[in-house]
Amino acid sequence: MKKAIKILSLFCGILLAFSCQNPYSIFSETTVKGVYPYIVGNPSSTLFYYNQPTSAFHAKMALSGPQPAKQLDVFVVVAGVETHVKTITLPDTTYSVTLNDVATALNQPVANFTPGKQVVLRNKLTATDGTLWSKNNTETAAGGLLSGTVYQNLFQDLVVFVTCPFVATDAAGNYHVVQDDWQDYNPGDPLTVSVVDANNIIINEYPATYGNNHHGLVITVDPNSGVATVTKQLSGGYSTSDTEYTAGSGYVFSCVGYIKLVLNFTYNGGAYNGNTLIISK
Repeated sequence: MKKAIKILSLFCGILLAFSCQNPYSIFSETTVKGVYPYIVGNPSSTLFYYNQPTSAFHAKMALSGPQPAKQLDVFVVVAGVETHVKTITLPDTTYSVTLNDVATALNQPVANFTPGKQVVLRNKLTATDGTLWSKNNTETAAGGLLSGTVYQNLFQDLVVFVTCPFVATDAAGNYHVVQDDWQDYNPGDPLTVSVVDANNIIINEYPATYGNNHHGLVITVDPNSGVATVTKQLSGGYSTSDTEYTAGSGYVFSCVGYIKLVLNFTYNGGAYNGNTLIISK
C-alpha cells in the first residue's frame, strides 16, 4: 500500500507539474506578450537581380512586445524544406539578405537564380529565455502590426523575385515563340522586338492581325523591376470586318532576352482572358 501511495503521489506530482506549465504562447498585440519583428516603413529593396550577388532584400526593422529578443534566424524554403541562411543578432535593426547569402546556403552558383525565379524567405525569432517565435505561434489580428503587408510582418514568408534592370536596347532583337495560348503563332516561330523609347518596346508581328489595320503589341516596362504592362490597345483584325483589342501584364527580362505576358483579348466584342505568351531570344 505504501508503495502504491508513493507511485500515486509521484503521478500526481508529475500531473501537477504539467498542469502548472504555461500554455503554448501566442504573440498577441492585445495581451502584449512575446516579441515580434516588423519592418519600419518600406524596404529599400525587395528584389534580387540576376548575376548581382550583393543585391538584397533590405529593410530597417524593429521589435514589438515586452519579451527580450536574442536573434532572428532566416531560412530559405525550397519545396517545403527550410535551409538556414543567416542569423541576425539582435538588437541589430537591419534586415538584409543578399542573393549570395541564399546561393551559399543552398550550395548553388548565383547564376542559377535566373530572372523569373522566386525565393521564399522564412524568419524565426529566439527570445533570451529560449522561446521560439515564428508564424506558427503569431496571430494575425486585424487592425495592428500583424495584419500588415508581408513587408511589414517579418513572420510572414517573404517572396523575393529575381529580375534584372530593364534596358530597352537589350530587349530589342530576334525572338522565337515558346508558348502562345492565343495560337497566332506556333512554338519556334520567329518574332522581332523593337525599341519605342526607354520604357516601351513593341513586338512587331503580334498579334497576327494583318487582315485589318495591323498594330504590333506595345509593352510598357518598369525600368527597375522589369514588370510589364500592356495597356488596352487596338491590335487590328484578322479580316477586313473584325477588330481585336489586347491588354495584359507580365515581365520583360532584357538581360536574358525573355518576355512572359498574360494577355486578355477582346475580339469582336467577346472577352478571351488569361492567354500566356512567352518569347525568348
